[in-house]
Amino acid sequence: MSAVTKLVRETELNTEFELLSTGIKGRIVTVGASLIDDVVATIVDPPIPVFFNEDKQRDEENPLDPHYIVELAATARRRAVAALETMILFGLELDELPPTETWLPRLQLLAKHGYLDLTKYDLDDPLELELLYKKYIAVGTPDLIKIGQHAGLNNRDVEEAARSFKSKS
Repeated sequence: MSAVTKLVRETELNTEFELLSTGIKGRIVTVGASLIDDVVATIVDPPIPVFFNEDKQRDEENPLDPHYIVELAATARRRAVAALETMILFGLELDELPPTETWLPRLQLLAKHGYLDLTKYDLDDPLELELLYKKYIAVGTPDLIKIGQHAGLNNRDVEEAARSFKSKS
């Protein structure tokens, strides 16, 4: 049996909600790899800086420029977060989304103290609230790894992205 066939069968069999590592009921489903690829592809690398080489009398790229290296790392982090947010949004079905008054005020308190940035989210949009709940409340690192595996990523890539996702998002 091929790995794809096995994954399809496992996904078809995964019809029951189970407890996630956070104690919340959910079901992990497969996410289309092309969706993740397309989302990640929208985040482009910064341009490589150019300097004028006096010895050669021409412009040359400088991929070792310290600012460029920092920007490149930030771009990689944005890609990881985008991929994981996509996987969480499409790869996790929840039994139910609890009322926002049971969890959103805690996130807002963290934002008020400057520990969390919620300004990029529309708190009146049900889909954005679902993403916030999944991202910050429902999904733990073990769940991210399972979701990533269902999306066809290898363990090392998922764990690296999960570290970036949880620490930088």
